[in-house]
Amino acid sequence: MATITIGVPVYNGAATLERSLECLRTQTYRDIEVIVSDNASTDRSADIAQGFADRDPRFRVVRRESNVGPVPNFFSLLEMARSDLFMWRADDDWSNAEYVEELKGKFDEDARIRLAGPETVIVRPDGSIANINSFSLPQGRLRVLRVAYLLKNLSASSIYGLWHRETLVATLSRTRVSYPYIWGWDHAAMLPVILSESVAGSNAAKLYVGQPEAARYSAREPASVMWEMRRSFRKACFSELGRLDWPLWEKLFLSPYLLKYANVRVYRFWKTVRRQLRQFTGR
Repeated sequence: MATITIGVPVYNGAATLERSLECLRTQTYRDIEVIVSDNASTDRSADIAQGFADRDPRFRVVRRESNVGPVPNFFSLLEMARSDLFMWRADDDWSNAEYVEELKGKFDEDARIRLAGPETVIVRPDGSIANINSFSLPQGRLRVLRVAYLLKNLSASSIYGLWHRETLVATLSRTRVSYPYIWGWDHAAMLPVILSESVAGSNAAKLYVGQPEAARYSAREPASVMWEMRRSFRKACFSELGRLDWPLWEKLFLSPYLLKYANVRVYRFWKTVRRQLRQFTGR
């Protein structure tokens, strides 16, 4: 059994899938298994993935006869994995050759680590760089301020970093129940490892995230759903805070930071208000 499983969900990703899989095939860290779950694509995605499986026994392809939706397809890859460490890879993202090796090194350095995140490079369709989100850890003696720093600065793309699989499974078993929505689920999932300070990262591990010219998936929620998402996310956050064996003063000190985290990671308050007003006025 491989040490690391990499799960790649795909639906009609033929334009970018080969680049994404090729950078996994050529990783300097070789002890990996790559599972591609094709969600009944109507393009050449499944054939591209099968080509890698035919040439490299570390690759495996799951072909779905019907489209189960992006969310079940995404999470099913975690259910298929049996390795100690796991990561997702989007079909339109790619990374440098040292990506897996650098992140695996963080687990080797510190047994407490449960998530190792990369530096994220946002790439425009023309190939130019739109933004770079470097990984950084807070310094300081106060635990509350260190956690507050991570709440503000940990990139959403760290969800595509390297996870301790059993920790991720246990976390999702709680957060997907308390926050059963798509938007912001990644921040809900990363919150427990932020609170426990079991996050590390390496800027030598570079994840390139392509900005699509047009989104393949989109949603426009009514204001009532946005309000409920905000409430559910806050509830999930404070439920995780309640699980910590911290003194009361630390929990109280962190609470304003957690409220701000909840406000910016789902739908911001004023955006929700504007959506509500547009619904009232019919605009």
